[in-house]
Amino acid sequence: MSFSIKALVLYSHDGEQRIVPFREHGLNIITGKSKTGKSAIIDIVDYCLGRGSFNVAEGFIRKRISWFGLHLSKDGDEVFIARDNPGPGATRGSRVFFMRGAISAYPSMYDIAKNTTAGSLKRFVTQFAGIVENEHRSETGTREPLSANIAHALFLCFQKQGTIASQDQLFHRMNEDFIPQSMKDTLPYFLGAVDESHFQYLSELDELRKRLRLLEAMEGKRLQTIEVSRSRITRIINEGKRVGLIPSDYQPVDDGVFPYLERVAQTEVDAPDIIPDFGETIQTFSGEQVTLQRKLAELNQDLRAAKSFLSDQTEFSKEANEQKARLQSVGLYKPDSEGGSTCPVCDSQLQTPIPNVGDINRSLAKVESQLIAVHKESPHLQAHVVEIEKRIGEATNSLKEVQAELRNAISEDQNARAAQSQLILRARFLGKLADFVEVTGPDDSASEAAEELAEVRKLIAVVQSKLNADETTSKMETVVNLIGQKMTTYSNQLDLEYSGGSLRLDLKKLTVVADTEDGPIPLQRMGSGENWVGYHVLTLLALHWWLRRRERPVPGFLIFDQPTQAYYPPDIVEGGLEQIDRDSDKKAVQGLFELMKMACEEIEPNFQLIVLDHAHLRDEWFEDAIVEEWRGEKALVPYDWREA
Repeated sequence: MSFSIKALVLYSHDGEQRIVPFREHGLNIITGKSKTGKSAIIDIVDYCLGRGSFNVAEGFIRKRISWFGLHLSKDGDEVFIARDNPGPGATRGSRVFFMRGAISAYPSMYDIAKNTTAGSLKRFVTQFAGIVENEHRSETGTREPLSANIAHALFLCFQKQGTIASQDQLFHRMNEDFIPQSMKDTLPYFLGAVDESHFQYLSELDELRKRLRLLEAMEGKRLQTIEVSRSRITRIINEGKRVGLIPSDYQPVDDGVFPYLERVAQTEVDAPDIIPDFGETIQTFSGEQVTLQRKLAELNQDLRAAKSFLSDQTEFSKEANEQKARLQSVGLYKPDSEGGSTCPVCDSQLQTPIPNVGDINRSLAKVESQLIAVHKESPHLQAHVVEIEKRIGEATNSLKEVQAELRNAISEDQNARAAQSQLILRARFLGKLADFVEVTGPDDSASEAAEELAEVRKLIAVVQSKLNADETTSKMETVVNLIGQKMTTYSNQLDLEYSGGSLRLDLKKLTVVADTEDGPIPLQRMGSGENWVGYHVLTLLALHWWLRRRERPVPGFLIFDQPTQAYYPPDIVEGGLEQIDRDSDKKAVQGLFELMKMACEEIEPNFQLIVLDHAHLRDEWFEDAIVEEWRGEKALVPYDWREA
């Protein structure tokens, strides 16, 4: 069971209260003349039930009210909600007062203060109406999921004056953007084509799909890893061949490559031998080599100097011998008796004196003494040269030995370092291989993951079968057919153009359709305001018959504003049938209220119908249904309340 309205409470700026009571079930009529505030009731109730905007018309009411209050009742559970009047020109209030429990008296204006927010109010009223967690999801996926709330439920509870007489707009607020689609999305829930278990299945399906996405991502990653591993296997095997841990002729086989690589990864790397440090030896040999090379250079320099000196001495001896031979030729001359002025050959007198024989002989003696000295030194020089050459040979041999030792030391050092590098490379490779096998090798849990993936897909299929869209559509068709039958039954109480024909509710276009032999006739193509009002009334009554029959979470009240407007003249004051000129119109008004009375009796005990109208019929049942009559000085807001 959903809630009904127990009273409407208005507060003046001076703290006075105006209480409009309602019976919680059955027909409630507020009758009265125009401009007494009847039409404002729907906007006030809508505002107190959580609507974001305040839509009461500008003027008298906005100026004289400080707070709007609404008393709700549901199975003995009572709630009082008050919202502040935002004032002239404003569209949104900021203060909300909420009180729950048995309400024997309404709080004074001075006890009312903001104790909740508009958002919290809307959530509470949604829950109070019995609307559970729900979600409509577009089959096309082009719209965000929509959860039904109290605002959507109230589309079925209000028929404002401009709506009830419209040929284009069957439901409340259907002229606003996005509202028609919201109503189409939420009607399957409100009408019961999908129940609470449907949303439990949706929640379960969400969890299963979330798990499925995770498992599919893991499986995709595993398959991607396997694909990537194929090239990595080739690279790591080639690396193993380079470090000598895998034979050069080994070829990977899909079924056996990982077990083989696991065995290779278990290979133990011997601890590297201590590598002798050849640096000092090499340095010593290098120093000896430099010393010997320097010594050889010096010996060669000495040898060149000795040989050069010996060569120069030989040249001097040769020249001196030539001079001696020339000087010895003086034996051919005569003695130098004349001091060198007489030629020793022809005895002729010389104008220029020449050396005498004594001088020549003295020169010859000098040359001979020099030659003797040279001849004495030559054997020593020869011996010196031989000695140097011997020392050069010894130094050369020593240098060769040192250089050989140096080459051996360098070679052994390089070999030792290469061996150490090889061991390091093998150790690094084995570490990399172990990590590779662990990450990319066959996982024992892969089969378990595959089984879980199959199981989740199976569960999703089971849940989806319970959420069969065709089944939901079939249920909706059944619900609409039953409501259509009730609409047809109600139409027999009214003298409408297609009364008694087959009527149905077209939820795709949100209109009423009469199926005739000439084809379907939608409300838009039906003529006269009498038809439009009549079909609005019987359609909403049929809907609430179904909602209350199935105990759906839609508020248990329905408010009609001016359903007889098509029959009364605009300046109506009293509202009696005698003020209607045509008998057919009188009959139509009588039939309209009798239909409302009959529907309330049929839908009882959980249905509250509030009618705001000019009419005042003289039938006893009509008089009993009147909760207030606003004529003369009486209206929704007392005329003596002051403006703010």
